Amino acid sequence: MTTSQHEEVEHLALEADVAVGGGLRAVEVAAVVGVGLLVCPPLAILVVLVAVPMLVTAVVLGLLGAVVATPYVLVQHFRGRPGGHLALLAHRLRHLGRALLDLAPHRIHADARRLNPGR
Repeated sequence: MTTSQHEEVEHLALEADVAVGGGLRAVEVAAVVGVGLLVCPPLAILVVLVAVPMLVTAVVLGLLGAVVATPYVLVQHFRGRPGGHLALLAHRLRHLGRALLDLAPHRIHADARRLNPGR
């Protein structure tokens, strides 16, 4: 075997190696795509058969609960002392406003300076 034939055989071997490697890569990609196609439809079927009916059931039960509870809430509202709920709501909103004001950056900074006067 001459040197040129030896180089040609090595070149053909390298090309065959690249072709086999590319073929293996294609087989790997095809396997991943095949597994994805096998797995996704059952998951989609599971979602349609389990999650959607649960969501519909939750919505229907929530609406049914709202319809049943509405008369009770209305009776309690009109029966209660006047301004009772509104006074409680106003009190809670004032408390919320004070709490939010205490979280303002300038208030936090002033409290920190008060705790550590030397800094």
